[in-house]
Amino acid sequence: MNTSHQDDMDSIAPPGTGARVALLIALMALVPVLVELGVAPAAPWLRQWYLPLHTVMECFAVLVAWLVFAVGWNGIDIHRRGMVLVAPAFLAVGLLDLGHLLSVKGMPGLGAPGSVGQGILFWLAARNLGGCALLALALVAAPAPASRAARRASLAGALAITALAGWIAVLHPDLLPATWTDGGGLTTFKVGAENMATLIVTAAALLLLRRARRTNSAGWWYATAAAAASAVQGVCFALYREPDDMMNFVGHVYKVVAYLCLYRAVFVTTVMRPYQRLARSERSLFESENKFRSLMEAAPDAIVLSDARGRIVMVNTCAEQLFGLPRHIAPGIPVQAFVPPGGQDELEEVTCRRVQGEPFPAEVRRASLASGDARHDIAIVRDVTERRRLEKELLRQLSHDALTGLPNRARIIEMLDEAIGAARAAGRMLAVLVLDLDRFKKVNDDYGYSHGDAVLRECVQRIEGCLREGDTLARQGGNEFIVVQQGVAGRHEAGALAEALLARMREPFTPRGQQVFLSASVGIALMPEDEAGAGALLHKAQVAMGAARQDGPGRYRFHTWEMERAIRERVSMESFLRHALERQELALQYQPRVSMASNEIVGVEALVRWRHPALGLVAPGRFIPIAEETGLIEEIDMWVLNEACACAARWQAQGLPPVRVSVNLSARLFQQDGLARRVRAVLDEAGLPPYRLELEITESTVMHDIRAAQMVLHSLKQLGVAVSIDDFGTGYSSLSYLKRFPIDVLKIDRSFVTDVMADPNDAAIVRALIALAHGLDLEAVAEGVETIDQLTFLKANGCDEIQGYYYSPPLWPEQLALMLTKKEHSSLH
Repeated sequence: MNTSHQDDMDSIAPPGTGARVALLIALMALVPVLVELGVAPAAPWLRQWYLPLHTVMECFAVLVAWLVFAVGWNGIDIHRRGMVLVAPAFLAVGLLDLGHLLSVKGMPGLGAPGSVGQGILFWLAARNLGGCALLALALVAAPAPASRAARRASLAGALAITALAGWIAVLHPDLLPATWTDGGGLTTFKVGAENMATLIVTAAALLLLRRARRTNSAGWWYATAAAAASAVQGVCFALYREPDDMMNFVGHVYKVVAYLCLYRAVFVTTVMRPYQRLARSERSLFESENKFRSLMEAAPDAIVLSDARGRIVMVNTCAEQLFGLPRHIAPGIPVQAFVPPGGQDELEEVTCRRVQGEPFPAEVRRASLASGDARHDIAIVRDVTERRRLEKELLRQLSHDALTGLPNRARIIEMLDEAIGAARAAGRMLAVLVLDLDRFKKVNDDYGYSHGDAVLRECVQRIEGCLREGDTLARQGGNEFIVVQQGVAGRHEAGALAEALLARMREPFTPRGQQVFLSASVGIALMPEDEAGAGALLHKAQVAMGAARQDGPGRYRFHTWEMERAIRERVSMESFLRHALERQELALQYQPRVSMASNEIVGVEALVRWRHPALGLVAPGRFIPIAEETGLIEEIDMWVLNEACACAARWQAQGLPPVRVSVNLSARLFQQDGLARRVRAVLDEAGLPPYRLELEITESTVMHDIRAAQMVLHSLKQLGVAVSIDDFGTGYSSLSYLKRFPIDVLKIDRSFVTDVMADPNDAAIVRALIALAHGLDLEAVAEGVETIDQLTFLKANGCDEIQGYYYSPPLWPEQLALMLTKKEHSSLH
């Protein structure tokens, strides 16, 4: 059924209702025809019993009319205009029918003995009022609501019509033409008034039939039958010759039928329909519950449904298996016994427990379901035990050499940092030895890489045999190994270890059963003699190893200052750098970032510069690595952050076009506790809205400690600042983690952009990185754009923003402010 046509009588009719109504109307129309033609059998008893039968039928009609009023006026849908019009009208019709009953010939009458004329006046008033009510019902747009005022007005109008008709019929019948003459029968006025009522109900029947066929509503079908019966009744009352003849009797029968059909229509609307709605709602609720249960069972994760008190209502099969909780005993158990409480609509990593109390790591997402006044909570739980194990294994693989299982260079630097700190605290010496196998390439060339790998593994065993407990061995790469010797008594002890290692390396190796003699070179750096950080100390040992190799195979050397003049320069640079901030030698330049869509500056990147009075403008590449090794980078980062935010706030106060300023964060600052709090303080002090700040973090920084990085990034995002991954594509990001980081921008490293037109591999990488960014709903920004060809390529592949010398070199704040003021935005082609 076309539900767009359903209205205030929208109970769906059973199949075949329309056909039965049509048959009923046809039969009703046939009877007066047969009576008029004299085909109907005579009823000699009718004249004798007419008055009692008339009285019974009219009483019944009055009762049904008032039932129409009572049910329609007090039903569920009394606010609908259809019921508001019909119900009061049939209260009046019942009253007029009662007047008709009392005033027909042979009845006590109203004010005088009953007469045919007075009875007909009441009758015509009831007929026309009922017909108009049915026509109004057919014409009212559905489902149109009615106000309280409209209801009161409708009732008052119906009662007023009743009073007026009674006043005329009882007190002033002479105001209207005669309706009956003894010996002459019905007058022209009576027949005309009857025909008028018949035309009204016929029109109503046709309109109601149209609506019934369109909606297939049981209420409209019954209303159609009522109007049709009323029309046939009018024909009967226009054709009878005597008040007590057969045609008049048939008309009264059809009057009762019409009233009963109308009552049925009103009953369907106001009584049956609410129950049908309730049944549909219950059926829909049952189907929804079944769908919900099916969805729960089909879900790959454990789902626990609890009530507002935190008691379990339902669990799915996965939850049974995960928690070891049979579903028949789960209802009523506190959900916190298995899943700790947490926030709504957030993916959290928590520790859950099984029935036996065994803890396990899990990801939990929570949501609420509201149904009326009831509220339920859903916890979707995923066991991440295996993933955690894989993560640990991945981290181990990232920090250890795949061939030998030894710590790699990145890991040994971390371990060396720790060892240096412990040695300083204890006041003891520490030695770093770098061992490189001489002529190892010959093994790979002569015997193959598999035998070369076997030689390396044997080297590991020989080196480990020379070490003491507490010493650390790592593979730096290729055929180079690192030994960290802790608690060294002096140079002689480090030298003794070097000699032992060289001696073991001189023993023959036997790839393919053939003896191969190798040698090694060892470089040694001592702490505190060679005081430095882990990277610098390792570098000194490498420099010493290079010097040993120059002396010939099988030698070792200690690092000396003569070997490392460059290190002295770095130390001097560090000394200068430590005073750069207090002497206000640092400054910022800003390189614009341009939108590919609008060709306008939408952001700037703050770039730190060092104006040294003697060295001149020192490039970041010379002092940033020193700052990172020495820890000065944290102080520099905070200065850059403060200065960039203050400058952006000044631009904002000057009314310059809004741009977002991006600031690079070093790994050291990113890993410090309370970073978000410090950023918030800087923004508050500068008076800069958080959305005007973007923080750039390198790819390797966020991958250093996944969980810690997630926490820091979430805390930054809660401030409202934007977060971007800088130099993307040059590190070792895992996409499974990248998609979980709350970041906004991926900055494609300039190394890919530079050769994008010459190197198909770089072009493919750039396309993939742009697609990756858009797939993660991130902005893609290309760095180092210097040519129109690069720009055209990036624009064609959907890059969002560019940054580079094609548009502008880094500018001093005054230059950038002037550019923004004059809106001298270069046109991008």
